[in-house]
Order: sequence, then C-alpha cells, then structure tokens
Amino acid sequence: MGQALPSIGCLVVVSFIFGLESIAHPESPRLLPRLSVPGSTPSRTTFSGEKSFSEAELRAAQAEALAEIDDKGVTPARADDLAFYVGVFYRKAGFSKVAVDYQISGNTLGIVIIEGPRTLIAGVSFVGNRSIPDATLYDYMIGASPDLLVREPEKFPYTAADAAAGADRVHGLYLSQGFLESTVDVGAPQFSAHDTRAKLTVRIHEGPRFTIGEVSFEGPVLYPRADLVAALGQPVAGPFAPGVADSMRRNLESYFKAHGYYQAAVTVTADPKSADHGRVALAFHIRPQGLFRFDSVSVRNETGHPRLNPHFLPQRFAALKGRVYDPEKLALRYRELLHTGLFESLRVSPRAVSGQEVAIDIAALEAKARELGFTLGAGSYEGASAGLRLGDRDLFGNGRPLSFSADYSQRGLRGEVLYLDPWLFDSAFALRARFFSEARNEMGYSKNRYGGRLEVSRKMLPRLDLGAFVEAAEGTVKSTGIAPDLLGPPHYRIETIGVTQISDFRNDPINPRRGFVVDTAFDGSTVNGQPSFLRSTGRISYYLPVGKALLAFGARGGLISATAHDLPIDVRFFNGGATTVRSFAERELGPKDRHTNPIGGDRFSVFNVEYTLPIKSGFEAAIFGDAGSLHNPDDPDHNAMRYAIGAGIRYKLPIGPLRLDYGVNPDRRPDEAFGAFHFSFGAAF
Repeated sequence: MGQALPSIGCLVVVSFIFGLESIAHPESPRLLPRLSVPGSTPSRTTFSGEKSFSEAELRAAQAEALAEIDDKGVTPARADDLAFYVGVFYRKAGFSKVAVDYQISGNTLGIVIIEGPRTLIAGVSFVGNRSIPDATLYDYMIGASPDLLVREPEKFPYTAADAAAGADRVHGLYLSQGFLESTVDVGAPQFSAHDTRAKLTVRIHEGPRFTIGEVSFEGPVLYPRADLVAALGQPVAGPFAPGVADSMRRNLESYFKAHGYYQAAVTVTADPKSADHGRVALAFHIRPQGLFRFDSVSVRNETGHPRLNPHFLPQRFAALKGRVYDPEKLALRYRELLHTGLFESLRVSPRAVSGQEVAIDIAALEAKARELGFTLGAGSYEGASAGLRLGDRDLFGNGRPLSFSADYSQRGLRGEVLYLDPWLFDSAFALRARFFSEARNEMGYSKNRYGGRLEVSRKMLPRLDLGAFVEAAEGTVKSTGIAPDLLGPPHYRIETIGVTQISDFRNDPINPRRGFVVDTAFDGSTVNGQPSFLRSTGRISYYLPVGKALLAFGARGGLISATAHDLPIDVRFFNGGATTVRSFAERELGPKDRHTNPIGGDRFSVFNVEYTLPIKSGFEAAIFGDAGSLHNPDDPDHNAMRYAIGAGIRYKLPIGPLRLDYGVNPDRRPDEAFGAFHFSFGAAF
C-alpha cells in the first residue's frame, strides 16, 4: 500500500552489528598484542648518508627487520640482511648504483648509505619488431605511452629487474600472438654523462607465426561438431599460443561434465614441429565414460554445537537426486545457501560412487545466527533518524530468517516484523511475510497505519521471478493543512491482491555496473469493503559502462483506474525528490492544495539519465537529467512534463551509495524554487 514512489533517503552513517551468541557466551579472554610506542625505547639502528628519503621513510619500509633487531639484538647476519633490503629499496626507486654497508658497535647497528645518482628511463627503442607496433610494446615494457614518459619522467625509475620484467612481458605478448620461436632481449642501458638517465634498447627476433590449423574430434563425440567447436571456448582460427590447446581441452572436458559425463576425459595432440606453413593441427581425443546422476548427500557440520536441523542441508539438494549430473545446478544451490548468511564457510564437493552416480559431500561451518544492529542517519526528507534491528537467520533451526526493525525519524516512527522462507514447504516457492505499523507526519497530514503483506514468488528462470501477493491495512488520516475533502476517508480499511514480475540482468543489485532490470506489478483493491481501484506500475533501468564511467537510464510509470472517487491519499502516486525528478523537493512535483501541500495523483511518469565518473577513494561525480509528470483529475493544469538538470557526489559503500545531489528546475513557475538539494542513500533508480 502507500505511495508507489516511496521516500527513500535515510542515510546510514553508523551501523553496529553484534552476534548475540557472542554476547551470551563470550570467548575466553585473549592476551592483548604488545604495542610498540614510538619513542618509548630507543632503536638499536641508526642511518647515515640518506638524502633522497627521510629516516622515517626508511624505517617504515624496513619496519619488520628493525623490529627483529630491536627485539633480538644485533648480529652480523641481521645487519647484512637489513643492509641488503635497504639496497633493494633504493634500487627499486632508481638508484641503480647505491652502496649500503653496515657497522656494528657493541649492540648498536649503523647503516651507511652511499646513494649515487637516481636514474630515470629516458626512452625505449625497439629493434626487429614488424608485427606489433612500438606503442603497444611501450605499454607492455613500462606500462605507459611515450608521451607519458616524457611528461612525467619521475614515475619511471630505471632498475635492471624492472627492465627484465618488461622484456618478459613483451615476450609473453609475442607468444600469445603465436610467435613461438620469438626472443626478446633488453641489453645494457645507455647511461647519460652523470648516470641520471638511461636509454633502453629492446632487440626482438619474431620468427614465424603459428596459427591453429585443422581441428578434429576422435572417439565417442556424442554431440554435433558445431557444439564441440563452440565448447572449445576460443576461436579456432586464432594464433596458436602456449597453453591454448590445453585450455581448449579443459573447456571441452568441462562441457562433457556439464552434460552428465562426470568422469569424462579429453586429451589433445598438437605439435608445432609438424605445422604445415605455420598451421598447427589439433586433435581432441574424447572418452565420455558413462552418464552420471546425482545420488546421496552427506553433511559434516564443523560447528561444535550445530543449530541447524540435520535435515536442512540434505533437503536443499533433494530435488537433484536422480537427475543427470550438472555442475551448474550444484553451483546454483551452493550460491543460494551461501547468500543466506547461515554459514561462515561452506564446501560442496561431488564424488563418484558405484553405479555411475555422484554423491554430494558438504562441509559446513555455521555462522552466528542472531544479530543486533543500530543505525544513525539523516535524509533530506526524513530528517535525522535512528534505528534498531533484531534478527535471527535460523528460526527454530530451520534456516528461515525472522527480523524486527524499528526506525525513528523526524517524520515519525515505523516498526516492522519480517519473515522470509526461501523454500516454502521445501518447494521452489518463496514466502515473504511483512507486518508493519507506523505513525508519521507527511506534508499537510498525519497518519497512523498498520497491516501486513504476504507474497509468494518463484524463480521461473535464472533471472526471472514471478510473484503474487495479498495485503491488508487499516489507517487513520488527520489533516494538518490539507482540506479534509482532499484527503479521502479519514478512516479506511484496504485489501489488495496483485501479481509481480522481476527480470534482473544486472551484474550487482546493490552497485550495478552493467545490465538492466525490468519489474512490473498489477493489483486491485477494495476500500472499506467496496471495489475501489486497479493499479499498475512498471520500471526499467539500464546500466552501460563507458570505460571507468557509468551511463545509466531509467523509466518508470504508474496508473490508477478508480471506480470510487474518494481514494485515501496514501494510495495515490507522488512525484519529485531524490529518486524521481530532482529539481523538486520530495513529493512537491504535481498538484497541490491552496496551502501548497501536495495531494498526489492517479498516474505518473519518471525518466532519468545519469553519467557517473570515479574521482578517488570511492568518491564519484555525477551529472544527470530527469523528467516526470503527475496527473490528478481534479487539477489537470498540473499534468505537464517537468524537468531537472543537475550534478552530485557519490560515495560507494558495499550496501549502496551515499548521494548528495542538486537539481536545477529549468522551466520553473512563479511559485517554485530554483532547485533542490537531496541527501540520500541508495541508487537513484
């Protein structure tokens, strides 16, 4: 029930979660680690001769070796090790001719440094490359373009080890392109007069290029050639690189195992020495060795005192018994269990048994099931807020979670009890039961409401969920500014029945970077026992990566078809705010009464586009454009499309982004603000 565009925006700034078992049964006390306080004990080691680095930087880089000397005393072996590592530190920074020695006096160690010049790479020349351009080789050799090397030379110190590693990367590139007989050599650098610059010359012998030739399959192939070629997982007209034949073999073997041939074995014959004009023939030898089916499940619970019912884990895999072995189906159930939060660790291992069957061995370490959480936050509409959450992920040992939450904000108080059953009656259906109560002050009215919602859903396809729900609520509405005739009935009882659909192809539902999601809902309701309205809503969001940036598009809409004129204000749509048209404050787009209180409408639309670019350390910058409308049959003049253009800052968290946005109203009317700030939590759309 309630508005279709909820006011999300309670910013979580502090969150504490405690395992209740750990409070009720604390672990044995542990000794605190010994703390090292700078300056409390003089170090046994001194440094001299350092010019390019401070002593603090040297001590930080060699903290472990210095701590060992301070704890265990000075010995020639420890002194020699420290001098060696100090030299390595300098050479990595480009001091190729650094000399580091040590002097021992009693139980004091002196590290003596002669830095010498710091050498930077002045340029790289490639000789002998015909097939790969210099620009590509530069990137493999030093990880940058020639232009960047000229602009920021300080980022590229010369070290012999790094030069050799770069040559190895270049050689690896040639091998990956089929140049199996190639050689890459970086000779001695050409130093400048004072050894401050070094020019590198990389000599390349490419040799012939090998490609994949004829591909054949031998043995009981079982499947059409086109399917087997696709199962190889790599182009059969590409270069013949080291490892490519074995990679194809593993992919083909996995293909057979995924189709039930658990003990399938594939070998490959590929000999570059027998290549015909550089084309290497590949011959795959297939031994399927019988079709396997899922059999029994065995569980080893690694918790000393398991809380889960012993039948819980076997029941999760019971539907597989007798089916053809499929590792993806096994992996799907493993991921479902891992996402429940019931386990600290979970290992699922298939094992062949007699009669061409696969047993499933499970090793589980249960996590603490109960938790207590607190939240503090703020939002541009909710104001300051605080919350409490109590939860048990393993109610009565059946692996079903039950939680209670209470949230207070400057708008009011909400309480909720939520029960989830992902395996209703151990079937493929899921149950979500929510019971709520709230007392809130909205713009122009206050309300008290309580009720519940039961929803049953089923995953029809890996990314498609269908559901049906029933909902009932009872509410009381009191005017604090809106005329009573615009509020609808002051007391109402509402019953709703509906269906939902979600198709989610996003890579991550919390912080998506690619993909799309489409969800729709259709429901019908009675108010005070009389059929009153039909309602439908829909949403599509699409996320497109553009390099490191993200371009996102969103569209939402809803329609209420009323058979009764006097609808409660809580069932109407509202528009404007942090998740809709951001040039308006929450709910303020659309029809209003004579005191400028929003009164909602019977249909709405919202369109969003947003471009987000990473800045640094989790921060992102965003620019956006929004458009939307809200229609009310009693105020048709407010049905026009309204717009927003703006910018914002995001800070990415594992549970969603924190957002600060400002939207400008480009076509504002005389009674409207220039724009609006929004401080909120979660994705905008």
